[in-house]
Amino acid sequence: MSAVVILTPVVISSWPAITAAVAGAAAGLGMVVKETVKEAVEAAEVNVEQSVEVELADSEVLAESLATGKEIVVTKADMEIRVGRDERGRCTVCASGKGKSKVELKQIAEDFAQKMTQCFVYNRVMSEVKSRNFQVVNEEVMDDESVRIHVRRWVD
Repeated sequence: MSAVVILTPVVISSWPAITAAVAGAAAGLGMVVKETVKEAVEAAEVNVEQSVEVELADSEVLAESLATGKEIVVTKADMEIRVGRDERGRCTVCASGKGKSKVELKQIAEDFAQKMTQCFVYNRVMSEVKSRNFQVVNEEVMDDESVRIHVRRWVD
């Protein structure tokens, strides 16, 4: 007997889980996390650059410990992505960069949001698989970067 499960990217979690997903997405896209948000503010004041903000679809960040306006900043060359919580409690991804058009930045922000969601869902699924005593038999990354996980559990 086999089953196929399709997971929709609904992200409802605490900020630490989002932080892990952001770090995973950043690593997957060759970016690094900045040490402080203050660095990002100072850099933005020096250089005039384009920026685009997109909302992570179907997400609610339920983290009382995270104040509105807190964010994680990742960078690559002259480009910067900020993931934060807006006034409504929703997760937003803002891409900014010098020499990039708004269309390019929007695509970069959407790609990052998708990768972050994938990392979040993957970690959540693997935690659930282990907590329910399933064994991972095989894991494949497909050409379209989707992940197929084969699991099994022996029932006595």
